[in-house]
Amino acid sequence: MKKLFLCILLVTLLLAGCYEPNNNDNPPKVNKIEKEQLHGDYVYWHGRHHYQNDLEYFYHTATGFRVSFTGRVIIINFELSNNKNDVYFSISKDGSSLLEDNVFILSNESKTLTISFETFESHSIEVIKRSEPEDGTTSLKSIETNGYLTEYDNHYQDKPHFLLVGASGISGHGALGEPGESRTTKNSSSLHSFGFLSANHYQGTYEFVSNSGWGLAFGYNDKSGKNNILNAYSKIGISYNQQIIDIDYPSRKTPDIVIVNIGGNDYSAVINQLVGPAKEAKIQEFKNAVASFILKIREEAPNAHIFWTMTSGSLNGKAAGQVFELLDKKDKDYVHMVTILGVAEGGDLAGANNHCSYLTHTKSANLLIDEIDKYLI
Repeated sequence: MKKLFLCILLVTLLLAGCYEPNNNDNPPKVNKIEKEQLHGDYVYWHGRHHYQNDLEYFYHTATGFRVSFTGRVIIINFELSNNKNDVYFSISKDGSSLLEDNVFILSNESKTLTISFETFESHSIEVIKRSEPEDGTTSLKSIETNGYLTEYDNHYQDKPHFLLVGASGISGHGALGEPGESRTTKNSSSLHSFGFLSANHYQGTYEFVSNSGWGLAFGYNDKSGKNNILNAYSKIGISYNQQIIDIDYPSRKTPDIVIVNIGGNDYSAVINQLVGPAKEAKIQEFKNAVASFILKIREEAPNAHIFWTMTSGSLNGKAAGQVFELLDKKDKDYVHMVTILGVAEGGDLAGANNHCSYLTHTKSANLLIDEIDKYLI
């Protein structure tokens, strides 16, 4: 009997040694992603992006990604084409502030960003572009770690989504510069603009549609009105040569808050150059664009509150306000005009290229946050 028991035990052990666990029980650990994987389960994207020619392209400012991994080192390979200027990125490590941590500068066609930590354990990083579309076309080629990547979590699940639309004011043009300086990619940062600062206050997600010099209907980039923010809104991005990239963008996330700062270029580039009936006709074109944009947002995001920002006494803000007065009550209840600070207003110094400084942007963000608090539940 004892021998029989030993034989049964021996057979059982041999069979157990031959067992191979199901791969579904222990999925393989991934230490590198590229191509289609760059918009898969391992990368959380802020803003608009699309896959083409083995690369993940992203055009607008304040667009970038969050990645989590277990390891000590993460290596990110970027591509840059058609660059007119260096392109600046801000980096967050394990939740550090994008406004205060390291800056990465992309200046060559291909460049590797290596981020190291002191410990081999779970970490997260965010890499966000703070330069504008016209500075160069950016894309992501691969992400690799000495450990393994983890699928992104629900870090932003309950956070509000912000859509930020405008031109140089909301893109942080010259915000880090000083009076008398020209605009550079070093002294400009959308992450130091009142729009991003407002979204960051709520730890929300964000999506920009903007470029310096552009108008809602017409601007310095195109006085005819073909390439404008109204038309760019439904497309994936704006190119280095100030053209709309003709790829439709199906919204991946419905905004809770829309912040708009647009119209100055419509007036300074076109409307203010005219007189008489020609001027009135252009003002009406601008108003029509305001109405079209507002009603489009209302249709796509009926629960989103829209905050249209203007500086005190601005003609474009006055014209937009006249449009809002004509809205039906169901739309008017979701559209709010907010007065923010102008360049050097309140005793602040100007930034570069006669644009608002970071200090002024911070004050404007606080004004806007006070208004958003009334509606964001």
